[in-house]
Amino acid sequence: MHYRIVIALIMNNMISLMSLGQNERDALFFSRDEITGSARSISMGGAFTALGGDISGTYINPAGIGVYRSNEFSIGLGFHTSVSLSDYYKNSSLDSKSNLNIPSLGIVGVNEIKSGGKWRSTSMAFGMHRAQSFHRSYSIMANDVPSSMIDSYQKTILEDQAAPSELGSLYPFDIFLAWQTYVLDTFTGSGYYNAAGVLPVDQSYSAVESGAKRETFFSFGGNYDDKLYLGANVNFSRISLERSYTHSESINPVDSTTVLKQYAFQFDESFSGLGASVSAGLIYRPIAPLRIGLSFKSPTVYSLDLEYESNMTATFTNPLVIQPDVYDERSPYLGQYKFRLTSPTRTTLGIAYVIGKNGLVSVDAEYVDYTRIRMQGTSDGYNFNAEENAIRNQLQSALNLRFGAEYRLTQLWSLRGGFAQYGDPYSKDLLDQGSFQLYSLGIGFRNGDYFIDAAYQMKSSEEIKFLYDPTLVESASISQTDHRITATFGFKF
Repeated sequence: MHYRIVIALIMNNMISLMSLGQNERDALFFSRDEITGSARSISMGGAFTALGGDISGTYINPAGIGVYRSNEFSIGLGFHTSVSLSDYYKNSSLDSKSNLNIPSLGIVGVNEIKSGGKWRSTSMAFGMHRAQSFHRSYSIMANDVPSSMIDSYQKTILEDQAAPSELGSLYPFDIFLAWQTYVLDTFTGSGYYNAAGVLPVDQSYSAVESGAKRETFFSFGGNYDDKLYLGANVNFSRISLERSYTHSESINPVDSTTVLKQYAFQFDESFSGLGASVSAGLIYRPIAPLRIGLSFKSPTVYSLDLEYESNMTATFTNPLVIQPDVYDERSPYLGQYKFRLTSPTRTTLGIAYVIGKNGLVSVDAEYVDYTRIRMQGTSDGYNFNAEENAIRNQLQSALNLRFGAEYRLTQLWSLRGGFAQYGDPYSKDLLDQGSFQLYSLGIGFRNGDYFIDAAYQMKSSEEIKFLYDPTLVESASISQTDHRITATFGFKF
């Protein structure tokens, strides 16, 4: 069965009729980045395109490697907490998830050129950068919801005119499980029977996600006359994502039209894969305090594997015995699919101004055209034409703005701050909300031998989600706040 057909039938990822399907949403999800990495770059809002001398700055703009004057090793430690607040039928639910990680790691080697020419040095670096964190959990709950997810199952069957004998082949990961657990059944001559009853039900939905997008990069660059810095990276990406969703419903006990007490549907999926890209950049100093940076990152081509499975458990009251009847059914096989994803090009312009020995300010503008995302199937030749049409028609280009400042409190201590506004990749006529903001603060200690930096970052974002068919149920709104604390230690040698 085609991956698109399978995913389109999974209730827990259903969204607005005026929105992207799950395939396209995952493609966009994997094509976006956050501001992570070293504590210094995080605290300055990621505005490092015109700066250098930082391992994450080298990832952002490879020309930053030319700014290094000596060999350096650095490593970071991060603590990330994601807090989600949902609103569904005027009921609020709070959830959170935390994890420890290594956001950056790198070593830089500098070779001074003493031949007397204008080339001052060349540099090489190896680094690891955590480009995106997938860790989060959220819950959605409400009492007396006027419809059931089973209503959407019944609607799908009637629209497709599917016979009971076809359910296993058409809907093996959701509707077929409802059939096997008697949540959907048939009466002779009366069509399908919906065991969810006719009265409002209590609903509970929970989701847990974990994983990350990590990039390993090799850099090479040089310093020409302390005015022009050039660099290039070869980047290798790794994506690892695990998701688990559970939708539960409790039937009103006074509903005399059914003996169903409750049921729960769970869906698990995992993505894994590798990708590769190249990036290049320059930094130019027309006058001593002013730096202008330009970086370009090619599309990243990923080869991804998807695995998924589901199960449903239903509990019925039985007036003849004390114990209720419990039915449990797992999807008939493990779903597997391989596909290729190509993320869009990123072009970034940055300007920084060094204010004597007092500090600096920096601004970045990054342009990303999300309509350039491409998908290609590798398992069975599925062409993804429908998904790519949706990407071109319902996504748009976005401008991501980053601002950072650093103030030297003393010769050794610096105070930093930053802000970033990431543009909405969704077309304006969609209900989806894809923009988000980041606020950051940090402090750093540096001498001639080593440095210690610390940063705090807060990310604020909004999401709209439909638990099933949006013609049957209202949307849930999810407000997510991410808190990230990062410390980076490094020394020169």
